[in-house]
Amino acid sequence: MKLIEEFVIPRRSSKAFVVKKGQVLRVTAHEGKQVADIRFLNAHDYNEQFAARWSIPLNSIQKIGGYKKLKQLWSKVPYNSVMLTVIDDKVGDHNFGCQCSPIFVKLKGAPDDLTCAELFDRCLEPYGLSMKDLDSAGVFNLFMPVRYLDDEKGTFSFNRPSCEKGDYIDFRAEMDVLVAATSCPEGNIVNDFDPKGMLYRIFE
Repeated sequence: MKLIEEFVIPRRSSKAFVVKKGQVLRVTAHEGKQVADIRFLNAHDYNEQFAARWSIPLNSIQKIGGYKKLKQLWSKVPYNSVMLTVIDDKVGDHNFGCQCSPIFVKLKGAPDDLTCAELFDRCLEPYGLSMKDLDSAGVFNLFMPVRYLDDEKGTFSFNRPSCEKGDYIDFRAEMDVLVAATSCPEGNIVNDFDPKGMLYRIFE
């Protein structure tokens, strides 16, 4: 593959950019254990967005993915298109569907701080978008392992990031996609108590 673009999204920040059909997006934990929250939208129709929770059953019934790992990233109903395909995943232990937000950190009892919801607002503003325009459960929580507890409620716990320094995942775009990505700002176990940056490369 030919490298055509490379950049780092620094710690506690975000960036939106376009990946064209057929290109490969590689996201690398180049500084160590860190989570990235990533959204994918059709670059020509922002109403079509990656549906994290919908992708889980669609992968499961094909036996190609599930709650920890996806092969195909599907868009929400009524579009039902494969937006991206995971072609390499050095970790295969992620979470799908949410991002930290002011109410999330408040309910956790954490101090008021920057959140991924606010970072999405910032990076998507040049595209005329904000969280109001987004599927609230449309996030790929890269390298964020969660474990379901053996209780009647099905609650889960957060753990240290599943990646080690240098681990990466490759997505092949099946359409032109607008990518919005954050280097999660939380300073707790989610980012191994030390928020870091993340390296992005685009190949064709």
